[in-house]
Amino acid sequence: MYPAKDARELAILLRISRELDIVGDVTATVDNPSELLAWALVLSKPEVLAWRAEDSGHCYLHVTANRQRAPIRGTVASVLDCEQHGEFWNALGLEHLRPGDRQHLTVAALSAAWAVMPITPTSTVQSHPAPTPGAAKKAESSPPAQGQH
Repeated sequence: MYPAKDARELAILLRISRELDIVGDVTATVDNPSELLAWALVLSKPEVLAWRAEDSGHCYLHVTANRQRAPIRGTVASVLDCEQHGEFWNALGLEHLRPGDRQHLTVAALSAAWAVMPITPTSTVQSHPAPTPGAAKKAESSPPAQGQH
């Protein structure tokens, strides 16, 4: 997924700026539970909230904190769309949440749920056998295929 043009533009401007001072609220969308947990661990006095959208029923987790000092003066939030992270949602014990429901969580609960997640998702595990030590040497000594030089 590529960021919108405005998001790319802002990211470039932020990278080339020497200083940053935001007065107002900032929300960042994260792609996976580990990023949300990182936000929860870095922010001071974060609030963690799980909720389901009333209209679509989609699941979300967000971490928010209020800041009163530079570089951000306002509410900082990080949001994770949990539709692709059902295992994490269920590890938090949120499968009972109905559309429109909200539930407060702790950072410790996020951390505990992350700790039970598999290291490698089963959908990405390759079924190919590991290469044998001699396979690389054999490939190096083989003549190039026709058309390759």
